[in-house]
Amino acid sequence: MLPFTTGQLPSFVKIELERLFEKISPLMKKNTRYKMFAIPLLFVSLVNIVYFLFFEGFANHMIAMVLIYALMAAVGLALYKESKHIKRRMKTMELEHILNRIDKSEVINEYKKQDYITSIKNQPRLGMQAFMNFLAEENERKRMMED
Repeated sequence: MLPFTTGQLPSFVKIELERLFEKISPLMKKNTRYKMFAIPLLFVSLVNIVYFLFFEGFANHMIAMVLIYALMAAVGLALYKESKHIKRRMKTMELEHILNRIDKSEVINEYKKQDYITSIKNQPRLGMQAFMNFLAEENERKRMMED
């Protein structure tokens, strides 16, 4: 999900990302399994259906094979669509986790929290970057309070 490696991140960001990934990892595994089965099913069945339609033609003994390939394509398409729904659910869980984490912060003042929350809600694609900026600011304020 992240376009960068976690080796470059500070430890406080890694900890928060690990918490986030603990929540969404079951859905990530499920999504991966569904796509792993859906794409080959779709590819094989559609290639064979096209082959039967254009090169073999319909014969009485081939109708059963075409129906089997159509059923495989339907199952593959259903799995692919379900993986899309799971991906949407993962994004909403990620967004909820980020927003809850920002809201529960005791170091950042309410005005800055609302600023981060509105920024993330207005531009959800940039939400992870805003979350990391929030974590950096929170860590900096914690360090300043300790000194």
